[in-house]
Amino acid sequence: MAVKVAIIDDETTLRFTLEMFLEDEGYEVETASSLKEGWELINAFQPHITLLDIRLPDGNGLDSLVEWKAHHPDMAVMMLTAYGDAKTAVRAMKDGAFDYLTKPFELEELKLALEKWMKQHDLEREVERYREEERRTHPVRMIGESVPMKELREKISLISESGSTTVLVRGETGTGKELVARSIHQQGSRREGPFVAVNCASIPEDLIEVELFGRMKADQETKVGLMEWADGGTLFLDEVGDLSLDLQVKLLRFLEDKKIKRVGSVHDVDVDVRVIAATNRHLETMIQEKLFRSDLYYRLNVVPVQLAPLRDRGRDVIMLAEHFLSEFCQQMSKAVPVLKDDAKSLLLSYGWPGNVRELKNSIERVAILHQEKALSAKHLDFLQPADVSTHQSDVAGEVRFSEQFSLEDYLEQIEKEYIERAIKESKWNITKAGKQLGISRYALQRRIDKYDIT
Repeated sequence: MAVKVAIIDDETTLRFTLEMFLEDEGYEVETASSLKEGWELINAFQPHITLLDIRLPDGNGLDSLVEWKAHHPDMAVMMLTAYGDAKTAVRAMKDGAFDYLTKPFELEELKLALEKWMKQHDLEREVERYREEERRTHPVRMIGESVPMKELREKISLISESGSTTVLVRGETGTGKELVARSIHQQGSRREGPFVAVNCASIPEDLIEVELFGRMKADQETKVGLMEWADGGTLFLDEVGDLSLDLQVKLLRFLEDKKIKRVGSVHDVDVDVRVIAATNRHLETMIQEKLFRSDLYYRLNVVPVQLAPLRDRGRDVIMLAEHFLSEFCQQMSKAVPVLKDDAKSLLLSYGWPGNVRELKNSIERVAILHQEKALSAKHLDFLQPADVSTHQSDVAGEVRFSEQFSLEDYLEQIEKEYIERAIKESKWNITKAGKQLGISRYALQRRIDKYDIT
């Protein structure tokens, strides 16, 4: 899988030029001309890098940067603008952009910036690998007393009794799939071995085979793959649904005989690891579409673990918020404020589309920006309740408006309900459901990913 780049810019000529140039350089490119189209594109395309214009027809790209990074923390963002100034550049970098280009710019300048990011990204992954030995000695905390969390802890305890059983963890983005995998590892018999985490979606297709299986060159120089790094421990494959069919075959072979072949070698290497895979994608649909092997699915899904979204965990939201608040304030040597009742109510009413990851980022933001001894709802005014309870329909079908009514949220809720009904009636036949809804199969799949329909 090539490095994926999204271009969000309303200048047609520039968009086309960048697309052609980057495709010639080996990148996979998709484009959009507005913030709304860009948001849909990012959710469906899952780019590694996004080139985002600041001035767009429906808003300011810089204003959307923090939100986009909260929902897609692994995505790198480069800001583009024809109105460059030092203040804007500083804000862009502070809000999470990795670089900033002022139009007009040379294509070679863009190429060098992207290559710089890729080198930095590879270096960070290498450093993370070395830090894993230290990190794995720290116990995982599973915070929450809701029914889903109690059931999850009990299931993890049972799974940990078996040191080799393959596990498939499923759930929405940000629900803590890696945290569950680490907990299984730390409670099991492999706790003294390494825990190696791999995000299959973040490594380009032409590199991931070498990263996983290693490489043997003609001069006998050996690169040890991540599977060998995990020998005696646990290999966590996040976003396993993004593996190519060729790599799926090799992973299946490894799961069956516990042997790998380094790229360029004819010799097998024995590797003893427990594999825990995770995904937020609907693998059953991918099997029907010939995008995921059914035999690999059954081999991974020996023990399934389904994670509940944060919105279904009740007052766990408050417990997590207080935990993160204490953690961040201690790091900054600040007094830990208390959450007032109206702040707690807002936290409970918000839909948390980004789940625990979004909550953690939101609390970090509050901890940095505010010094008060008590935090109220006004300190969390960037959160807007997304559920339809604020504008429910009456018996006659008319909408009752409130001060927090959002037409966009309401229409999205209706769209989601119709999609779920069409999918259910078609028994997950995407083509049939798309015809029933009057949209293309691709458009329907994008909406399924957008609404996390499983």
